[in-house]
Amino acid sequence: YGTLVTWAGLLGLKDAIPLLEQTLEEEKATDEALTQLGETGVNERAMQQAA
Repeated sequence: YGTLVTWAGLLGLKDAIPLLEQTLEEEKATDEALTQLGETGVNERAMQQAA
């Protein structure tokens, strides 16, 4: 999304920039939440159940 924000700026698509920036922030927050979930043992439990 960072690249898309840059492209939108270069192409003069000013209306798209805030939406893309918001989406980028949401994706970052989701990544952080999923990383935290994985680090708290979800991945380990999943591996144990698969075995």
